[in-house]
Amino acid sequence: MVDLAIRGARVLSPANGIDMVTDVSIIGTRIHHVGPLAQGQTAREEIDGKGYILSPGFIDFHVHGFAYFTDYGTYPDDVGVHSGVTTVVDQGSAGYLTFPAFHEFMVKHSATRVLSYLNIGAVGTIKGSMLPALHGPKTVDVGAVVDTIAKYPHIIKGIKTHAEMGGVARWGFRVLEKAKEAAKQAGVPCYVHTGRLIPCEGFSLPDADSIVPQALEYLEPGDILTHCFTGHPGGIVKITGEVHHTVRQAMADGLLLDVGYGEHFSFDIARKVLDQGIMPYLVSSDVHALFNKPHSLQATYGLFSALSHLLALGIPLNDLIAMVTDHPAKILGLDEELGRIEAGYQADLILFGLESGSFLFQDRFGVSVPASLRLEPKLTIRHGTPYSTQIKEESEV
Repeated sequence: MVDLAIRGARVLSPANGIDMVTDVSIIGTRIHHVGPLAQGQTAREEIDGKGYILSPGFIDFHVHGFAYFTDYGTYPDDVGVHSGVTTVVDQGSAGYLTFPAFHEFMVKHSATRVLSYLNIGAVGTIKGSMLPALHGPKTVDVGAVVDTIAKYPHIIKGIKTHAEMGGVARWGFRVLEKAKEAAKQAGVPCYVHTGRLIPCEGFSLPDADSIVPQALEYLEPGDILTHCFTGHPGGIVKITGEVHHTVRQAMADGLLLDVGYGEHFSFDIARKVLDQGIMPYLVSSDVHALFNKPHSLQATYGLFSALSHLLALGIPLNDLIAMVTDHPAKILGLDEELGRIEAGYQADLILFGLESGSFLFQDRFGVSVPASLRLEPKLTIRHGTPYSTQIKEESEV
């Protein structure tokens, strides 16, 4: 007897080439078998997956899941298991001074697997991500960052930092330089924000097209640029519309791109990048609560919004699923446990539907794209335990 069986779903696992209608059975916290149950075999619980897609558990590589500590933070489970995501990576909410609280109150008490890219600044984003004092070089203690990563290696998988116009106007690239110094010592990658962000009143803005090429001088294979489809200046696309040739060169050497959807995503920029043959390696949501309602906690979008928008742009479903399963699992060093549906792997799975209809998706810059399909989560299975989805995404009609 198995503990749980999902019957008759389209099982889609790009990492190991599975795309077929079949059953998946679970014993304990592990996948037991992919294929029809043996004659006479029973399950303590069965889930009817007919008409749905069963994929490896989604990994959202960019969330803000430090509720009440950051004024736009959410609870990891709200953007995790209850939103069709089994693993979340908090990007920079906590720094070395505040990470123990993040570990105690978010990591330990979440059904979702919660990981972190530690903010290079001492306190992370304790009160609004736009407060410049939190992001300057005076807040960086390389030794303390390295020591914190060494203390929590199973949770902290990298360092979050920025390479954007406001910060460069204030401090040049000193913060990025320190982040890379810490990353090298700790043996972890850097995750780097692109596109204008930090206020710079009283400072002269640098040339938007100079930021990414200069930042790339500090970065190495395995580092990640996020917001690759940002509509804000200072991203991977030049003012004239071309992707920086230095980005192409860096990608050939192993630099990775993440969508980092959220407030930064632009349909126009996404089209330009995709039309030039550049494909992101990751899709993440950059989900957070509302900036204008401190501690509102309720996120209005998530990873399924990001995937639906990208599907509308023509990125194949199989590629999108790889970008939220196998690809992030590899970066996190967890691809022997996560990222595919295979006997022996963790029983982290997502059951979701492709809903047909007439949809109009709009980005934060007012550009709309019509679509006939969107992804809708039905059930999250984390460590073999089913969780209902309570997703409340932005209106898309």
